[in-house]
Amino acid sequence: MDNNKEIDINIKPQIDFPCIWNYRIIGFNKEFVLNAIKNVFNENVNISPIEHISSNGKYIAMNCSIEVKTDNERLGYFDCLTKQDGIIMVI
Repeated sequence: MDNNKEIDINIKPQIDFPCIWNYRIIGFNKEFVLNAIKNVFNENVNISPIEHISSNGKYIAMNCSIEVKTDNERLGYFDCLTKQDGIIMVI
């Protein structure tokens, strides 16, 4: 195996739509994350009951999933989530 091989970051993943897409949302607290989910998605979003709180208690991460029909829809949700108050990162 060649570990010195360059990685092409411009390669787009092959995604078959429609599909269920998962978002990990990291924010300052649970209220911010839940408000972001409420503001961006309709009632068809599934929110995981499991959450992760950082060791110092400053951040919380929650997962949610929703069916997306196109890549533009998937990326649109991502962009909207990143612009919500109190959200630090979306993965």
